[in-house]
Amino acid sequence: MPNRVTIQIAGQHYTMLAEESEEYMNEVAELAQQTIAECGGSAAFATTRSLALATVNLADEYIKAKKQAEAAEAKLRVAESENEALRSQLERSRNPHNNNQHRK
Repeated sequence: MPNRVTIQIAGQHYTMLAEESEEYMNEVAELAQQTIAECGGSAAFATTRSLALATVNLADEYIKAKKQAEAAEAKLRVAESENEALRSQLERSRNPHNNNQHRK
């Protein structure tokens, strides 16, 4: 069931429905506020320009993180495949009698 959480960004209060905890949502709001401040906004007020730049910065970070996660997943799949091949090879070397029966 979603939590009703009120966060503050650039002097405005927003009531959100979120599956995440209030602590997490406050962390999200703090990151948004920091990004807005880096783009020229303040804790009490943000221009459309600073909000747009903050949005672009966060979207950029998200896309890069997503690509890194996808690359890591691909490497994991390769490693799992290699691991399975090595397990099969090890099993065959432990049971040479079974291998000879298959060759007949």
